[in-house]
Amino acid sequence: MKPRKWSLVLIPDHLGVIHVRGRVGADQGPAAFEKVFRRLTGERDLHSLCAPRVRVEGLNGPIEANHRQAADAVAGAHLETGLSVVVGGGHDHGFSHLKGLGQAKPGRWGCINLDAHLDVRRPDPHPTSGSPFYLCIEQGVIQPQDLVEFGIQPHCNGPALWEYARTQGIPVVALSEIRAPGEAVRRFERELSALALRVDSIAISLDLDALSQAHCPGVSAPQAEGLSSSDVMAMLEIAGRHPKVASLGIFELNPAHDMDDATARVAATAAHRFVQASFDAALSS
Repeated sequence: MKPRKWSLVLIPDHLGVIHVRGRVGADQGPAAFEKVFRRLTGERDLHSLCAPRVRVEGLNGPIEANHRQAADAVAGAHLETGLSVVVGGGHDHGFSHLKGLGQAKPGRWGCINLDAHLDVRRPDPHPTSGSPFYLCIEQGVIQPQDLVEFGIQPHCNGPALWEYARTQGIPVVALSEIRAPGEAVRRFERELSALALRVDSIAISLDLDALSQAHCPGVSAPQAEGLSSSDVMAMLEIAGRHPKVASLGIFELNPAHDMDDATARVAATAAHRFVQASFDAALSS
């Protein structure tokens, strides 16, 4: 079986981070990602198999217009290849990511969000980088039970966000549940398998603040603890091999606060591991 192509969509926009008064700089995340990613090699040349590579231009706001433009770009790229990686930018483009996937491939989409935050903040008055999954649920892009919040930390989320998650029936896996060695990867695999039973297609949304600041200092909202880079790589290899996982989003890479490209290296390696695993699975099937 010949390897399939894959798509890369770059969204250089951090207006949602500005709206939530976060650390600015994520608009430069895609450029930092590309700088590292182009240096990564391997047994298979993933660079030559990337088509198309789309950089969304002219994201000058308002934020709702940025989301529409980015979603259309994701839809076009994913429709062409069926396997996509989306790199932001603020995590509000998690909404653009899932909306675009739904446009490209109608059906029931699920999502596992690797994150310290629930990201179900209501727009007040505008969406923020904390709003993607509120927008997805309220606009019918995904059903609440098909969103798995993974690695969530209690101090990052106020009472209103927890109440929304409870009333909507969103599955939440707290970081405190998966601290034991190896447990994060084992639990991720179980959650992925369970999600796959009730949806047609799955996307993974990686907010880099799901990792601890020791691994990812260059993010909009750094965390004292979190997932390790090794755990995340293992999770994305599992996801890449799964037949229903079709897309990976990587968000909140902020090179203005990175150190020696540490966070950009995590983001680029994560994408490479995901795509490599997907190609390996396709060739062995």
